[in-house]
Amino acid sequence: MQIETLGAAFAYSGRVWMACALGPYTKGMKRGRECNFRQDLDLPTLIATRGASFPIALLPQRLKCPRCSSRAVRVVWSFPTVTGEHKTWAVG
Repeated sequence: MQIETLGAAFAYSGRVWMACALGPYTKGMKRGRECNFRQDLDLPTLIATRGASFPIALLPQRLKCPRCSSRAVRVVWSFPTVTGEHKTWAVG
């Protein structure tokens, strides 16, 4: 089964969340702390704003962490399996 668009992900009852991928960084002589932001995303809202034919592979490029403004985000998808469990994989 290939799920490549937001519309297909919605049809297969997918769940999606984003997590900031910014690790510890240094700014001059100071070491910054890593951002641990994680947020569930609303799939119907993503479809309303991006369109049902929007490729899920491009989603990480369009998101930004609201806490630290980093463009380095990881998008994690979860889909139910035949046994009722959810199979999860990350994009980005």
